[in-house]
Amino acid sequence: MSQVMDTLGEKCPLCANKQRLVPLWFQENTETWIKCDICNVWCHASCLKLPSEECDRIDEYHCPECTRTHGPSIYKVGIRKSQREHSKVNYADLENGLTGNPYKWKRVLDSKLFQKHKFRKVRGEQLTIDWVRWFGLEEPIIIENPDGLDMKMPHKDITVSDIADAVGYDTLVDVIDVSTQQEIPDWNMYKWATYFDGPKRDQVLNVISLEVSDTPFGNSIMRPRIVRELDWVENMWPNKKNVEYPKVQLYCLMSIKDSFTDFHIDFGGSSVFYHVIKGSKVFYFVPPTPSNLKKYSRWISSPEQSMTFFADLVKDCYEVKLVAGNTMIIPTGWIHAVYTPDDSIVIGGNFLHGFNIGIQLAVYDIEKRTNVPIKYRFPYFEKMSWYAGKYYNKILKGNKRLFRNSDFSRYYINDTNFLDDSLSLSQWELKGIVELALFLLNFTGRLESNSEATTEERQLIKDNIPGEVSDPIRLTKRLSRRINRIINQGNMDFDEESEDQKVNLKSCKKDHDDNPGSLRDNSVSTKIKLRVKRRVDEDHERRVKWAKTSSSVPPRPPPYNYSIYSYDENDRESSTSPTPEEIARVEQIIKEKIREFELENRKKNYKN
Repeated sequence: MSQVMDTLGEKCPLCANKQRLVPLWFQENTETWIKCDICNVWCHASCLKLPSEECDRIDEYHCPECTRTHGPSIYKVGIRKSQREHSKVNYADLENGLTGNPYKWKRVLDSKLFQKHKFRKVRGEQLTIDWVRWFGLEEPIIIENPDGLDMKMPHKDITVSDIADAVGYDTLVDVIDVSTQQEIPDWNMYKWATYFDGPKRDQVLNVISLEVSDTPFGNSIMRPRIVRELDWVENMWPNKKNVEYPKVQLYCLMSIKDSFTDFHIDFGGSSVFYHVIKGSKVFYFVPPTPSNLKKYSRWISSPEQSMTFFADLVKDCYEVKLVAGNTMIIPTGWIHAVYTPDDSIVIGGNFLHGFNIGIQLAVYDIEKRTNVPIKYRFPYFEKMSWYAGKYYNKILKGNKRLFRNSDFSRYYINDTNFLDDSLSLSQWELKGIVELALFLLNFTGRLESNSEATTEERQLIKDNIPGEVSDPIRLTKRLSRRINRIINQGNMDFDEESEDQKVNLKSCKKDHDDNPGSLRDNSVSTKIKLRVKRRVDEDHERRVKWAKTSSSVPPRPPPYNYSIYSYDENDRESSTSPTPEEIARVEQIIKEKIREFELENRKKNYKN
C-alpha cells in the first residue's frame, strides 16, 4: 500500500547525486515521499513528477522500474464513479499503451462502484429440496459454513501438486492467460503444478475448467446434498457407467492472485455450486432479466466487446465476496465475472434442474444464435432435454391415475398412495415443463412429413434423441396434454381462464339468473368470477425470521388460493364487494365442480 510521509535521512535514488534547488529544511521536514510497494524503495514525489494530491489517491504504488513487470500503480476504490450506461473502457489505453497486462483488470474494478448484495444467506441444514420449493432458486444463495450441506471436500491444506498427483501429471489442462482471456495450449498438470507452487511466476494464469469426475481425486469429493437432489444428470441420465454423459458435475478451479474471468453465463444456463477450499473470490453479478440477456447477447457478439465493461451497460451489478469455507449456489442464467484477490483453490460444478427451465432454454438459444463453439456449450443439452421430458411425463402420468388434491396441493398415485416427496412438482417446475414441452415440440414438428426441414436438419434432430425415447412425437404430445391438464385445474398462475374455471363461471351465472334476489343490488347486472391468484401465506419478515431461526422446513403450503370478485356487465371490477353469502355460494360451487372433475378424471383414467 502506498504511503506518503515526512522522512529524515532517506536518500531518493532519483536525486541522490544531483544538486537540488529545494531548501534542506523543506527536504527534511515537509517533502512528500512515496514508497514502491514492489521493491520498497522510497522516492521524492516531486522527482517522480507526482503532485501530493495524486499520491493520496494511490493505493499501491509501482515505481517506473517495477511498472515494466507489475503494471502501473493501483488507485483506491471509489476514486472515480462509474458512468453506467455510457462509459467505455479501452483496457489497452488504461495501461498507457502496454497491451497484455493482467493487472489492468484490478484497476478497472477499482474504478467502479458496485451495489452491495442482499442475497439470502442460509445454513447448510436448511438448504433442502423443500426449502427450494418454498423459496425458489432465483437468486444466488450463500452458505457461510459447510456444516449441514452433507458434502465431502478436500482438506483446506491441499496443494496444486497434490491435485496433480491425484488426477495424473499427464492430464491435459486448459490454462487461460488472464491478460488476454485466451487459452494457452500444451499444458498438463505437471507443468501447471510447477508453475502454481513454484517460486517464480512471470504471468498471471488461471485454470477454471479441469473436470475431475472420473478421477481418484473426484471420487474423494461429494457434492452438496441439494445439488445431488436437483441435478438432471444425476437423476435422469441412465447408465452413466462406461458411456458418454455430460461430465460437468465436478470442476477444480485453481487461480493465481489477480486472476480475472470476464462476464459470462455458464453454458446451457446451468446452475453452479461453488466451494472455496483456499484463498478468496469476488463475484460481480448481473440478474438474468430479459433486458440484461438481450444486452449480454449483443455484447458477446459485438466487435467492441474487448473495449466495453459489461457492467456499465446494465442498471444493477452486485458484488459478493467469498472466503475459504464459503459455499455459493449460482442460479440459472446469472451473468457474472470473477476476480481472485489471493491464490485460490475452488471445487465447483454445473447442473441443470427443473426450477428455471425457461431461462436454461433461453441461454441455450443465445448460444446457438451467437455461434458459441460446441466446446463451450453444455454437452448433450438437447439429449438431456429429451430425458427430462420423459422423466416429467412419467411423473405427470402418475400410473394414469394422477390428480391434484385441492386441499393439500399434493399429487397422489393409485388414489391412496403418495408420490415420493422428492417427485412432487413445484409451481416453478410446472411452468418450466410448459417451456420444455414447447422446446421439444419444435423438434418433433420439424420431423413431421409436411415440415420444411432439410434432410440434414432432420437427421441432426434424430441423432440427439436418445434411444430410450422410442416415439418422440408421441412423448411430446402426451407431455403437452398432461401439463395442460394440470394448468386447466387452476394449478398455474396464468392470466387465461381455464376450461374448468369457465364451467364454474357458467354455473355462477346460471345461479344468479335463477336467483336474482340473492344479490344486494338487482339494478346492477353483476356476475361472479373465479380467478386464481398467487397465494401469500407468509409475509417477508416472517419468512426471514423463520429462515434464521429454524433448522427444519415447515409443511409445504398450497401455492395458490381462490379469490372471488364482483364484476359488472362490462367485465370491470365492481366497487361493491361480494357479500359473505355470495362468496360461500361460489365456494360451494367450486368444491362441487372440483369433486365432479376428479371423479370424471378417475373414470377416464380407469378406462384407459
